[in-house]
This record gives sequence, structure tokens and C-alpha cells, in this order.
Amino acid sequence: MRPDFSIQQLENLCIEIRKPRSKPFLVVTWYRPPDSSVEMFTYFESLIGKIDGEYAEFYLMGDLNCNFAALQLDHNANLLSSIADVHNLQQLITDPTRCTESSSTLIDLIFTNLPDRIIYSGVSHIGISDHSLIYAYRKLSIDSTSRGHTTVTYRKFKNFNSSNFRSDITHQNWQIIDKYDDPNYMWEVWKKLFLLCVDKHAPLRNKRVRPCKSTIAL
Repeated sequence: MRPDFSIQQLENLCIEIRKPRSKPFLVVTWYRPPDSSVEMFTYFESLIGKIDGEYAEFYLMGDLNCNFAALQLDHNANLLSSIADVHNLQQLITDPTRCTESSSTLIDLIFTNLPDRIIYSGVSHIGISDHSLIYAYRKLSIDSTSRGHTTVTYRKFKNFNSSNFRSDITHQNWQIIDKYDDPNYMWEVWKKLFLLCVDKHAPLRNKRVRPCKSTIAL
């Protein structure tokens, strides 16, 4: 956790991810309520400025309620876009993230100051919310000096059926989460229900591999 990158006026969270023999990078989340004041962007720019001052690689994501798919950006989206331009940030998501019968908007976003580290990003319409899941895969270099073989754990997608997966996800008892007030416990219950489906459709497997210098995606 990086509490020094938390702004009291923002609903934001920052964590630092460290990997062996590599520089740490930051993952920052921010939720901007749709009825929030324009002043929120001032606090947001202050947050970006603090992170920039550390010269760290970072990824800022969340439901920002600024529609980047509009033919003409509104005032809020223009403010957010201007802040990104000033700090040389790139927005990675291009497909709509919230679709209804009457609208299609791109309001869940991922900004980064080092887009070359990302090999793939996109939107997954898993159907458990009115918002779709956004994601990005980051390159990670591994330089192992050990000899012989090692064991890696991966998910087997050979028989994965996306329609069956979405059906099982939809029929999970998500309402049980509303019975709890502690967000940490709510997260644990959500994760358990989600992993039940993931483990069924993409089970974990172990595989022996020869270690080498390679690049993988996170």
C-alpha cells in the first residue's frame, strides 16, 4: 500500500508492486461519482503530480464516468483528457464498457505513463454488472540463473467455453455479498464465488519448464 498517494477528497487507492530484479510500479484506482463537482479534477491532477514526482511507472484505472466514446467530449471528459495530455498519459481502453438498450459509453478507463510496457488491453463482457471488466497485460522480464527445470502454475483454457462461463457467473448467488458491511469481507466472498467458476472452466495445472530469460504478461 502507498497511503502517501491517497487524496482525502478522492475515492482512490494506490498499491506498489515489486518484482525481483526489477523496478517497482504503481497501480492506482479512482472512482469519480457522476454527480461530483469539477473540483475533483483539481485533486486528481494533484495526485498525478505527486506520482510524477516519484518518476515511477504507473497505471491509473477506474470508473471515471467520463465518456471517451462520445463523438464530442463533454466538459468533464475534456478536463480529464487535458490532464492526461499535460502529463503525457495514454488511455488504453477503446471499446465501450457500459452498454444498455439505449446507450453505449466508455467510462471505465486505464491511463499509463509507459504504454510500451503493455502488450494487450481490452474489455471483457462477463455480464455480472452493468459495467464490463477492463484489463491490461504488462510485460515482465524474468532472468533466472538456476539450472534444470522449475514448476509453473497456469490455467488450462483448452476446453474453455465462454458462453458456459458467463452462464455460470450469472447464476452465482451474488446477492449474498449485500449481507455484509465490511468491504474486505465482501471482497473475499466475491472472490470465492468468482474463483469457483474460474476453477471449473479454467482449472489450475502445474507444468515443468526449463528456466530461461523470457517475457510474460501479467
